[in-house]
Amino acid sequence: MLYLDYSATTPPNVEVLKEFLLDNYQYFANANALYSLGDTNKKAIKNIERSILKHLNLVKYEIVFTSGATEANNLVIKGLSEYLKDEKKRIITSSLEHSSIVAPFNDLAKKGFVVNLVNHHESGEIDLEHLKELLGPDVAFVSLSSLNSETGVRQPIEQISKLVRNAGAYFHCDITQTLGKERINFSAIDLMTFSAHKFYGLQGIGALIKRKDIKLIKQIQGGRSTSNYRSGTPSVPLIRSLWRALSLANQGLDQKYNKVQGLNDYLRIQLEKNPSVVINSPLNSIPHILNFSLLGTNSSKVVKELSKQEIYISNHTACTSQTTISHVIYQLTQNKKRANSSLRVSLSHLTHKKDLKYLILELRKLMK
Repeated sequence: MLYLDYSATTPPNVEVLKEFLLDNYQYFANANALYSLGDTNKKAIKNIERSILKHLNLVKYEIVFTSGATEANNLVIKGLSEYLKDEKKRIITSSLEHSSIVAPFNDLAKKGFVVNLVNHHESGEIDLEHLKELLGPDVAFVSLSSLNSETGVRQPIEQISKLVRNAGAYFHCDITQTLGKERINFSAIDLMTFSAHKFYGLQGIGALIKRKDIKLIKQIQGGRSTSNYRSGTPSVPLIRSLWRALSLANQGLDQKYNKVQGLNDYLRIQLEKNPSVVINSPLNSIPHILNFSLLGTNSSKVVKELSKQEIYISNHTACTSQTTISHVIYQLTQNKKRANSSLRVSLSHLTHKKDLKYLILELRKLMK
């Protein structure tokens, strides 16, 4: 099996999985319970929160654990909009965002909020001048991903943050594709969201990390819990697994990054030898993602044919309908044929050069 879809999900680290299984026996009690066993679990959660915040150098922040980035994005976008609706009803995002950002924005637009889309350059990077023009005293927040999950293009986080904060708005950033891959200045972000399964953690656990002074309207209603922003019984084993996965992912980060960069460079060179290939990921994209169009093909059919050889890549994000063309590539190129034939290979430090040689071989067979 050749797995090259690490941006969709990663296999769980064995150490994380083993610890999680044991934790289910030790930390089974409800952390919301008043008795000592519940209190022990509540303290365990608080210890994890402190460890994560210290690890990311975010002392003046707090954590809300969620089922993943999709829930966390909805909590931020809807919860913040509802809290600020009497003061500010204008919100900003881009046309290149993940569906878990696009969908709640569309929902809010139907409810009377004014949604502005900031322009982007041909590379996919945000047009900072246009963002500056859009910002004003009636803007509640700006919601953008730290990097694009289809092309890997990075956004200038610190520059965006400066503009947004100077305008008196909040900056929300989905850091799912960045965390565990490279270092950024997390303190430039007011509210950040992510999923553990993108950095070799388990599916079903993610988080919102936000400044303590920012208030939200709870989106999941119910009884009392360890968080004021989410009702329900917290899973201590899952929360502990998130922290374990994050700490392991950031070990040897530079060495892992350099290995992936080398793999990306090799794959680019090999793909560019084929005149039917157009690379969609800019050179300054994160090396873990390489998007290209195989002109004259249908990307869905290519993905299915490769899967018969147990080679697993994608044609766009896993959260998007597999029958539609990539809206990101279409927005960037305005070319339906290029968008319809776009493929995403996402790499890992677990990937080997021989894996990419095999991929190239099978792609050549499909082109004959």
